[in-house]
Amino acid sequence: MNFQSFLYPRVCPACGKKIPLGRTYCACSDSDPKVVPPNAKLMQPDDPVQLRHLCAPFFYDGQIRAQLLALKFHKQTRFVKPLSHAMAECVLTWFPDVTFDVVTFVPMTPADIRTRSFNQSALLAQRIAKELFIECSALLEKSKSTPQQHTLTVSDRLQNLQNVFLPTSRCKPGLTVLLVDDIKTTGTTLLRCIETLDGAGIQDVYCVCAAVSSYRSPVD
Repeated sequence: MNFQSFLYPRVCPACGKKIPLGRTYCACSDSDPKVVPPNAKLMQPDDPVQLRHLCAPFFYDGQIRAQLLALKFHKQTRFVKPLSHAMAECVLTWFPDVTFDVVTFVPMTPADIRTRSFNQSALLAQRIAKELFIECSALLEKSKSTPQQHTLTVSDRLQNLQNVFLPTSRCKPGLTVLLVDDIKTTGTTLLRCIETLDGAGIQDVYCVCAAVSSYRSPVD
């Protein structure tokens, strides 16, 4: 057991129990949640949005889908700790040779935060940064509220977030950044954030989400 594991015992995002030594996930995870195999190919050649550096511990299905919806829309913040722990371990597995300068997150407008009471991506990012011993900082801001992405088609999603994200004063050229979001569906939100960070002179952007799904229809 390393020092980090001693400080932060591994817990299962599905049931909240400690994960036994020698296992990657709790026994309840054998069937659900659906775990993304290490270094799986998450982007397909025909995907409408291509992201270079993306990892996620889970597929957006079953218990993980239920937990993310509960976190996002029903203020069930108790899921932040186990989900962020799985995400931090995923980053260490997929990007072992990358030295990150800062962890940041997909922003929300102040009005949207007041409505929801929090930004779930920010909560995840803060705990991931703590586990990885990296600073967490808001490098992006959202200039206006937009229709929710899950109600739109792929092309409309790209247009919906055109010129919406802006760099903050904390966004310094040359940084290697870990960008956090809760769910990746088409990847349009992450893409627009990456474009903004690139435009501000950020050196590299790596992305981690709690769960990934292939684009199915504008119903989820």
